[in-house]
Amino acid sequence: MPQLTPAHLDHRRLWQDFDYCYPVISRRSRGLSLGVNINPNKLCNYDCVYCEVDRKNPPRRNHIDLDQLENEMKTLIEMVTSDELFNVYPFNQTKPEHRRFNDIAFSGDGEPTTAPGFQDAVERLARLKSDCGMPNVKLVLITNATRLQDIKVIAGIDTLMANNGEIWAKLDAGTQAHYQAINRSGVSLDQIICNLKFAGKRWPIIIQSMFLEWAGQPPSDYELSQYINRLKYLLDSGIMLKGLHIYTIARPTPEVGAKPLSHKALDMIANCIIKEIPDIPMETYYGSLA
Repeated sequence: MPQLTPAHLDHRRLWQDFDYCYPVISRRSRGLSLGVNINPNKLCNYDCVYCEVDRKNPPRRNHIDLDQLENEMKTLIEMVTSDELFNVYPFNQTKPEHRRFNDIAFSGDGEPTTAPGFQDAVERLARLKSDCGMPNVKLVLITNATRLQDIKVIAGIDTLMANNGEIWAKLDAGTQAHYQAINRSGVSLDQIICNLKFAGKRWPIIIQSMFLEWAGQPPSDYELSQYINRLKYLLDSGIMLKGLHIYTIARPTPEVGAKPLSHKALDMIANCIIKEIPDIPMETYYGSLA
């Protein structure tokens, strides 16, 4: 794997004096992603062991100012189009091939679809993207899939998908026990599967899955087999699976028991999935371990 640049490693949701928007060189976007944090209060209905958000320190903001959010994104887009951003550390160390403006991504300090301003934020940024003449720049929703059947969320995603949108929806487990150990959510795994089934029949989706070592152990063979069975069920139900992203930890996390898998271990998981579902469109993203 190519060595990560400082901009790849730094995915903090704070940038200069902005409260809501931040630039990232993203592994999965293979270029520049402008992040949108509509959860500045750090509230989330997941409590993932691998989450890099530090919830011990109080948030800078508890509410969303959509006018400020839109102005921050407009400023960032102007900095990108003028190349000003790439004169600022650490983006001045970004390789030329990673300076491509790929997307505007809803990925904050909590689950974006739980924010009261989600639908309005999508509409504003879709309009801004259009006004800036950027039809090829994607609007990406990175979601834990807990609220994909909510009426207002559906309306927001419909707008997102009508503006070159992409859904990256989380599925980290095959069993309720592993799901609860890793994601620590009050929403059941069965409900997540139901939501993914609904969403995948309405829109093309990408499923993103984190595999890691937790409490000294990688996922068990049984856990992996049940995860693959969940994928088979979703595919058999007729979802439009645009891709599967499997990845491991790449940045420091507050939980000392959460550690990245080695390249070899992640490759073994990928091979197991391909063996059982040979036609699945899959990409693998490694952590910092060789």
